[in-house]
Amino acid sequence: MTDASDAVARVVAAETGGPVFGVLGDGNLAFLDALTRRHGGRHVATAREDGGVLAADGYARVSGEVGVATATHGPGLTNTVTPLVEAARSRTPLVLVTADTDPAVPWHPQALDQARLAGAAEAAFVSVRSTATARADTAEAFARARSERHPVVLDVPVRLPAEAPSRDGVRGEEAAECGEAEIGAAVASALSARRVVVLAGRGAVRSGAREALVELADRLGALLATTLLATEYFAGEPYAVGISGGFADGLARDLLARADCVLVFGASFNPFTTDNGALYGKAQVVHCDTDAAAIGTHRPAEVALVGDARRVAERLLARLRADGVHREGWRSPELAGRLASRSPEDGFTDESDETGADPRSVALALDRVLPKERILVVDGGHAALSEPVRMIRVPEPSHLVYPLGFGSIGLGLAAAIGAAHARPGRVVAAVVGDGGLMMSLAEFDTAVRYGLAVIVIAMNDGAYGFEYHNMIRQGIPTGLAEFDRPDFASVARAMGGDGYSIGSVRELEELAPRLRRPERPVLVDVRLTRRVRTDWFTRFTRG
Repeated sequence: MTDASDAVARVVAAETGGPVFGVLGDGNLAFLDALTRRHGGRHVATAREDGGVLAADGYARVSGEVGVATATHGPGLTNTVTPLVEAARSRTPLVLVTADTDPAVPWHPQALDQARLAGAAEAAFVSVRSTATARADTAEAFARARSERHPVVLDVPVRLPAEAPSRDGVRGEEAAECGEAEIGAAVASALSARRVVVLAGRGAVRSGAREALVELADRLGALLATTLLATEYFAGEPYAVGISGGFADGLARDLLARADCVLVFGASFNPFTTDNGALYGKAQVVHCDTDAAAIGTHRPAEVALVGDARRVAERLLARLRADGVHREGWRSPELAGRLASRSPEDGFTDESDETGADPRSVALALDRVLPKERILVVDGGHAALSEPVRMIRVPEPSHLVYPLGFGSIGLGLAAAIGAAHARPGRVVAAVVGDGGLMMSLAEFDTAVRYGLAVIVIAMNDGAYGFEYHNMIRQGIPTGLAEFDRPDFASVARAMGGDGYSIGSVRELEELAPRLRRPERPVLVDVRLTRRVRTDWFTRFTRG
């Protein structure tokens, strides 16, 4: 396998400017040795294989490049299943270089049908077929990760033949971009409506569609909105309402519920974006996506526009310019004033008590004390998710890392490590729950070993918060969801980082100088009251 490992390492080093994250094992040690000693690559050793894939995922989301991870065969690969599904559902371009046992030794204790495992994890699978084809097979894995925006498991067997037959490279043809008839139908739908919304998702961000979408909204008198993963894309625009869906504020939800036409660009338009159908209930839907199969998956579209968001928006604009269209729509100075005067503090009263701080107040304080150019990583959970997403602002969409496509907790800390490698000059704040932190605490050691500017904010309510509030809602005793946690601050210091344990917003604000310029990884254990049930939780569990 040595020759094949060298060939794979050569291509990996050429394909990525970033590190390869993961855990050294018997199966991948020849690859990592070749990568680091002969081809100038870097290896970031994570505590676990799942941490390696999550770090590669975080790196890819922030840098825009293909993330690369590695794991050995058998249990090394099985440890990566949850983050592989997360990457697949979040459309992260990622290559996981793994090994495979010798097929001539079926009794090997780590033997496994790795292709079936990758398929079950919703990842693509490319196997290196021979020593002679190792470079081409590796290049194919990277090409697929980029073009399909999907994780690819690159399988490198420990025993390979010198030659192999060529692989069938025939792929399905991409759908042709929409024609002028569809463009005309989209314009007609928009012009027949009075309250239009232009909604941008991650696909619009990737295509660089902002300028075209802003002018499109201006000519239609439309509001601008984004999905969560395109947050802040329209920052500074007077008629931008912010995030659409379950994380929207009250004014945005009221406006979006009254829309009679929504132009969706590069977003799946899923129930999270429509707040389970509470938004856009009577609106005509014009849906633009590069993937024809994605259009109408969650909500039927009156007009389907297959194509790149920027190019399609520019074609729509050409029609509007030619016809001299420039409407007021539902824009007015009064509405602009209402949008400008909004504050995240609207709508709640601080409920901190003797047991701990209000998570909403903590999130607002973090927005004040963290560096403005921060990268925010959120984990799953009751307190770690809702308030930080709504209240801690980021400079632009790639600075929000949201590893929740699979709905798992415990993924945020490792993703933050990848984000820190993607932007070495930026502070990365990972807001995690105490339950999620216990699942991933070993990766704090990784942050310390590499001297990363990672700040871990443990939103510690001494419980699995979502389950705790769900039990109350259902009249079930909460004991199974409550836990006594260790002193996280002491654990962080024992690992070589800084650790602080606090129970109030005032104490958090006193830490501001240490958080704005951290000298080493920091863990802040914030004790929270359990009396607050977030608005997001209430909407998510309604009915």
